[in-house]
Amino acid sequence: MRRLATAGLLLLGLVCVSGASAKDFGPGDLRLCNVTRCVPVENRRVMPLLSSFYYGPRRAPVTRSPRLGAPAFELRFRNGYVTGIVASSELDRFLSYGVYLGRFRRGRWYRMPDRVSLELRTLARPLRPLRVSREALSKSR
Repeated sequence: MRRLATAGLLLLGLVCVSGASAKDFGPGDLRLCNVTRCVPVENRRVMPLLSSFYYGPRRAPVTRSPRLGAPAFELRFRNGYVTGIVASSELDRFLSYGVYLGRFRRGRWYRMPDRVSLELRTLARPLRPLRVSREALSKSR
């Protein structure tokens, strides 16, 4: 019985540590950018969805690639690191530039959560979009 209790405590400790080590985005940690300007993502309801998309336990859903020339924006961390691009007229597709190699695969597009896409479209209104290009695709890691 004592061994069972000890094993249970160890398992609980591992679960707590893995949950605590998950990355949580705060307002402004991620920015939507074009060539000349970035807009911080600050909506507190969207931050947990972004954190889960980037670092959550469930696989991000794979989707089809947007067409060449489709609108696109970079998603950058506060320190300027470009995590990837979000693209399509709905800004609902993400291509990783190597942000989390264990989660995202080179050249594969992932579907952003609907609520995140809506927020990104709102933030993108004053920005002139980049365009999906072969050069942008070649940056995927």
